[in-house]
Amino acid sequence: MAGLGWLACALWAPGSLAAPASVPTAAQASIAVRSGNAAELRLMDRPIATLRAEIAGATPAMRAARAQQMFGGLAERDLVLPLVQVSGTVDGAPMIAFRLGDQLLFALTAQDLSPEDSLTLEAAAARAAAGLREAIAARRAHLHWPNLLRGAALSLLGLAVLAALTWGVARAGVGLRARLQLALERHLAQRVSGQFDWTGALYQLVARIVQILTIGLVLVLVFIWLEFALEQFPLTQPMGDRMGAFIIGLLSQIALSMVSSVPGLVTVAVILLITRAVQRLVSNIFKAVQKGQVSVPGLHPETAGATRRLAAVVIWALGFTFAYPYIPGSESDVFKGLSVLLGFMVTLGSANVVNQLMSGMVVVYSRALRRGDMVCIGDTVGTVASLDALSVKVINLRNEEVTLPNAVVVGSAIHNYTRHGSVRDPAAQESGQAALVSTSVTIGYDTPWRQVHAMLLAAAAEAVHIAPSPTPFVLQRGLSDFYVEYELFAALDHPRNRFYALSALHAAIQDQFNTHGVQIMSPHFIAQPDNTVYVPEAKWYERPGSPHVDPAARPHRAPSNAA
Repeated sequence: MAGLGWLACALWAPGSLAAPASVPTAAQASIAVRSGNAAELRLMDRPIATLRAEIAGATPAMRAARAQQMFGGLAERDLVLPLVQVSGTVDGAPMIAFRLGDQLLFALTAQDLSPEDSLTLEAAAARAAAGLREAIAARRAHLHWPNLLRGAALSLLGLAVLAALTWGVARAGVGLRARLQLALERHLAQRVSGQFDWTGALYQLVARIVQILTIGLVLVLVFIWLEFALEQFPLTQPMGDRMGAFIIGLLSQIALSMVSSVPGLVTVAVILLITRAVQRLVSNIFKAVQKGQVSVPGLHPETAGATRRLAAVVIWALGFTFAYPYIPGSESDVFKGLSVLLGFMVTLGSANVVNQLMSGMVVVYSRALRRGDMVCIGDTVGTVASLDALSVKVINLRNEEVTLPNAVVVGSAIHNYTRHGSVRDPAAQESGQAALVSTSVTIGYDTPWRQVHAMLLAAAAEAVHIAPSPTPFVLQRGLSDFYVEYELFAALDHPRNRFYALSALHAAIQDQFNTHGVQIMSPHFIAQPDNTVYVPEAKWYERPGSPHVDPAARPHRAPSNAA
């Protein structure tokens, strides 16, 4: 027991451990052993043992630090001495101390063992002794300067090889991108179609992939050289071994993940291919309905296009729903969090979009508009250019494209001048109805209404774009204080000629009334003039007027120089 008291005092004394120790007293031989925080003892970056017990006030961290201090103070001549194990008990607790010659390194107690390891003190001591011998050999090699020179030379040689390989990889990447560029230029030179070509975008993608692979390969070469250089020195050899194990484990994990994701990717591909086949089948049916080749009850050709797009959205949504669980990484928290975030953003920002979409469905399925119809929506008059999911585009008489949100279209009165077609439309001829145009004039009570009727009908017969059938007619819309309001109704040859027909009709009405010397009292009548206000026929072509002017002339467009 006295010998073990000397051992404990030598291990934990704050002074030099190399000095000879005196025989301890009985009080010094009593060592308290308590459980503390674990501390790993590493020498030359090699694991030796894990210390868990607190002995005589020294925590596991203090014990590990003192052992490292003792090992670092060993001279080169001490490293050739034999490693000796001293066994005994301290206050009833087994202990094994490790000594290199007369130098005591550390002690291992039964309280340092972990219950999960199921090791005996002798087995743990044997493992610690093996680690110590390896650390001592590494320290001895580290202090031998020819080994350091050899490691430095090999590291420099590896660096030269790394530089050569990096240069070769960079040159290969540049050469591959140059060949891709030449292939792209040859393809563009041989192309004769004016349509969009995906070759340029594909080249950019392949070039980026080549660049990323080149950088990744260079980084792997740098990592391999760093591992090789660290393994050339005894002190850093364990770090190099850990780096090698890390990169091998990482590559193995990536390979296993890629292999394990193959069944899911195959399943996703099969589901998407089936979805695409179903979508094409349904789309062909709706296209046939739209062209009038197939008749489906409740489905009109005007709404077939919109229904086809809605059906495609529903089919693809179901396809992605079925494929989602098989997407690699779909069960990860990151994927789920990103999905929730995107859904939350769409929910917050899509209120107005959903309103426009629902309004667009109302516009389409009410069949109030079709592409090419001449319409009046609010203050906008023109031809419908397109019916989109969010808006309706109308080309007005100034050749301006007016975009009307679907919610505005639904909330406005829609006047469709093309709904009943023109007089050339068989459906309009069969129903006896066609698009009509009307204009009003106010004439004084001193003019016989039969004369006014005759002059208006004569003007309708002379105006261009006015169809003779159905026959134009005149209605007396009101008997005001000073004049009678007459309204002339006439059919158009085509709804798109509405405003040109109105212009020609107004010109013909003025000619008729001027010819017969009848005064038009629009827009306001204040007092009866002394003489009838009209333009005699002799003054119809006063300069710069010309008899060849067409009141219904369309604007001429300059020829386009675009290729």
